[in-house]
Amino acid sequence: MHLVIVGEPAWQLIDDGPGINAVIAEHSDLVEIYSIDESFYRLPIRSNGLGDIGAARKLREEIERQTGLPTRIGLGPTRALSKVANALAKATEKVWGGVVDLHDAELRARLFAEWPVKEVWGIGSALAARLHPLGVRTAADLVALPPAVARDVGTVVLERLVRELNGIECDGFKPEPEASKATAVTRQFGAPVTDLEELREAMVRRAVRAAEKIRHQGLAATRLIVFAHGSRYRPNPPSASRQTRLSPPSNDPRIIAGMAGKMMEAMYQPGGVYTKCGVLLEELVPQGAGQGDLFAVTDPRAPGLLAAMDGLNDRFGRGTIGIAAQGFGARAFDTKRSQKSPAWTTRIAEIPVAR
Repeated sequence: MHLVIVGEPAWQLIDDGPGINAVIAEHSDLVEIYSIDESFYRLPIRSNGLGDIGAARKLREEIERQTGLPTRIGLGPTRALSKVANALAKATEKVWGGVVDLHDAELRARLFAEWPVKEVWGIGSALAARLHPLGVRTAADLVALPPAVARDVGTVVLERLVRELNGIECDGFKPEPEASKATAVTRQFGAPVTDLEELREAMVRRAVRAAEKIRHQGLAATRLIVFAHGSRYRPNPPSASRQTRLSPPSNDPRIIAGMAGKMMEAMYQPGGVYTKCGVLLEELVPQGAGQGDLFAVTDPRAPGLLAAMDGLNDRFGRGTIGIAAQGFGARAFDTKRSQKSPAWTTRIAEIPVAR
């Protein structure tokens, strides 16, 4: 049995989401964190083949007691059905008490007959328009669509959705998130930049941050891509990109930032006005698992040095320690954050004060 837990508002879940999943984990040994405000978890079905609504309501009460956040729970034999059940639970909370079970085929048929197809998980407005000539207006019409026709209209993705709405599981649980295949750090400048030294420093900062991101995931990059460009609203804006392979794969900011800085120098157009630059790390592999380089000289001190840097930055805040090439302190090219939402729930200094 699959269940979907949806809490709101989402901004609270960014802070409290881990707490919700900790509560869920007390009731199931298999939990998949699907997004900031959604999780799947598995429980055995009852002897009559239906979901345990009583247990779901108790879990809902326990989550609210421990975190103060409301949730809706959808029960179903597949992920798609549990998502639909969750949407129904939210729309009919006063009727069903925030929990809907779609294990019952007869109940599904009655509800689907009234449920617009465009509100089904995975059906956007464009796909709904393609389904309309086939007479598919409701979820019941979608369920009755032959899988082969669904594949022709919406590829294998729609075919899987149709099968899942019919109670056939096509997508299993993923308790562990898939490893990233690439990461990027690309930011607009707070003010236009024309000086090469500033451009190099901005690029190095982005490279250091990108390396930090993959290091925290235990990954290393095989390919480095950098770019820089000006505003398209200005005449003849500069625009260029470069890429290179990292051999062996690396997550060392000294290596990645050093190469990114040199690539920025090679791209620089004197007199150009730049408004954005970025770093992309691709072909990520588990750290230490990439193909080695016979001629590469590794630094035996690197693991300890990087661990110390990450430890200090994690404890005292990002940017506490870095490499000299990225500079220190605020710069004119830093991204503007004047419209940033206050971090009321995570920063003591930003808690509102009543006077």
